[in-house]
Formats: sequence, C-alpha cells, structure tokens
Amino acid sequence: MRGEYEELTCPFCEKGKITALHFPSVKQEKRSITATFGSRKLISKSKDIWIIQSGCNVCGKSKEDIERELKKRGVI
Repeated sequence: MRGEYEELTCPFCEKGKITALHFPSVKQEKRSITATFGSRKLISKSKDIWIIQSGCNVCGKSKEDIERELKKRGVI
C-alpha cells in the first residue's frame, strides 16, 4: 500500500494549505473452491487512512485541531 501526498485547505480560515498523507482503501477478493459447495467469494476492505503532516501556516491551528475538524465535517 503506497501513500499519496495531498494538499487540503484549512477548515478554519479557508486560506492555508495543509499537507496530508492519504492511503486509499483496498479491496481484496478471495475465491475458495470445495468439492461440495463450488466457489465462494470473500471480500475484505481496508479503511482510508489520513495522516495530517502539517498545521496551518496562516491561522496557526495545530495538526490535532485540524484533524478533529476535518473528521467532524466528513472530509477525512
């Protein structure tokens, strides 16, 4: 799983740029074949993972405050 850097706008001042590392969700599909039941599919999915790298350089909010607000708004 490889992360991608993304820039988000600050949820407080809407002017600052926040750097975040994003690991997208991954789906895996497994098939199992038995003599009596044929094939079955097992699907597992991982969660999206967001890691905030920096605070806002304009309003001075910390990484923790920004992460809490973005989760509250449903962005991450």
